[in-house]
Amino acid sequence: MPIKPNLLALVLCVAGGLATSSNAQPTFYVETNKPWLGWMNVYSISGGSQGSYLWGSAWGTTNLIAVFDGTNTLTLLPNTNTYNPADPYWVNPDGTGAKWMEANFYVDCGTAYGGQTVVFTGEVFSNTLVHPYSAVAFIKEFTPGYGWIGMSIEPLYSESAFTVTRTIGPGNICQYGFMLTGPNANPTNLPNLGKVVIAVQNPALAVLPLANQAVVEGQTAIFTVTAQGTAPFNYRWAHVTATSSNVLANGGRIAGATTHSLTISNVTSADAGAYWVTVWNNAGTNSVWAYLEVIPLEVARTNLLIDPGFEKGAFAPMPDIGWFNFGGAAIQNTNDFYYGSETHVAVVEGTNCCQIYAQAEWNGVFQDRPAAPGEVYTAKAWFLTPAEDKISENNVCFLEVQFRDAADAVLVQYASAMVDANFPANTWVQLMPTNIRAGDFITPLGTADYMVAPPGTAKVRFQITYRSVGGRGSVYVDGAELKLRAPVVAAQRSGTNVVISFPTRYGPQYQLYYKTNLADPAWVPIGTQVQGDGRVKSIQEPVGPGTRFYTVNARY
Repeated sequence: MPIKPNLLALVLCVAGGLATSSNAQPTFYVETNKPWLGWMNVYSISGGSQGSYLWGSAWGTTNLIAVFDGTNTLTLLPNTNTYNPADPYWVNPDGTGAKWMEANFYVDCGTAYGGQTVVFTGEVFSNTLVHPYSAVAFIKEFTPGYGWIGMSIEPLYSESAFTVTRTIGPGNICQYGFMLTGPNANPTNLPNLGKVVIAVQNPALAVLPLANQAVVEGQTAIFTVTAQGTAPFNYRWAHVTATSSNVLANGGRIAGATTHSLTISNVTSADAGAYWVTVWNNAGTNSVWAYLEVIPLEVARTNLLIDPGFEKGAFAPMPDIGWFNFGGAAIQNTNDFYYGSETHVAVVEGTNCCQIYAQAEWNGVFQDRPAAPGEVYTAKAWFLTPAEDKISENNVCFLEVQFRDAADAVLVQYASAMVDANFPANTWVQLMPTNIRAGDFITPLGTADYMVAPPGTAKVRFQITYRSVGGRGSVYVDGAELKLRAPVVAAQRSGTNVVISFPTRYGPQYQLYYKTNLADPAWVPIGTQVQGDGRVKSIQEPVGPGTRFYTVNARY
């Protein structure tokens, strides 16, 4: 039976991936970037097989079921979304499916190939469908008004190529794709019914972006690239810094230098920089890159921020690997001078600090760190406005901490007091973000000494913000700090033992304590300190008489 067309869903097929010669046969492949559609024709069941035609309509491709698994394969499975034991139209009293489903996953090319012989070809990795389910590749032909003309098919066999060829009449419509037929199925039985797995063949090579990484020295960094196109792919990784560029080879701490996944074990400061991967296949070559920031262990033990004292002397290209600047912001050194003066810049620690000044309406620096719901943080930074270039009029500068979700929407904001024209000059003052506002930055939610990541949190943004509304002047920032408070402890009984568990971050040392009475003057340590490494730690001790209360301290 023909696919009944949904005229609103028809999309003209683009000729990408076809032979360009006017005398060549148009050849179609299983490509992820084509406008794949879904159509379901529904039949009665007669004698355990397809009966009379009942109706057909456009269908979501994931409901057929037909899904692309990443960029390498297409999987076809029996239909399950109509299975409803309470509806006798769809399910028989014995629990079997009551309708025969013809699931069509296809591309509609319109009349673009009328008068030509077209080819649809590909490779089947596996076909494990059980009787009575079956699947074929097809090319269908319709009149310009979608009157049924006919189709050519090719069965899909495991580990075999398929090729369907059909000459389309002048002015006629061509569709190509796959058809899977059989009864509507119980979802719980789906794993037993088999599936068809087909290779994706994207002729053009594309490479998805790499994600930046910031790891603590001693940890492992893994960069994984995803290529789209026709396999096989070739990979070459290189490490690029401001002074060198080295093609990587396997050995020592490096693994996967010629694969899609590069691993750098026991990272050191020398591993920081950009990592480029070049990917090529028979269709061409493409490259992408990402940064690796290596956080010194001593910094990780005391601070979640990267370069809290601005000692690197430069801003980062991305906020997830260091300070990212916007508007008026510059790294200053004790050899530099306040604007318009001969007074050297002062710092709190080291030799550097950050100057933020009135260049645009919004100016400042920020960086993003991973976070999770329920985590408790503290934050602070030192601020100074010099007498030689004091902040003036209605300009303000402040510290803010934002909790954001995976879509980068602000969930809640914590803000410090303002550095304004009344702020004391030439004095370093430490400010903490204690004022709570909703994600609109306006609605007040109270005050607190601690910051709690709300539900949905994926990252925390530490930001120094300078708003200029007609005034001038600079504010200097140094000694920024973002800390994660001690974790929540969970305890449960396991036989004759009690198991105390708590999450850790890389860097701090964790110590478990107990009391038998909360009125006792001191907590009693249990065992030795535990080194945090980003995993949940568990400590067991025998169950004793009476009650015990537990707590964990993180030692930075």
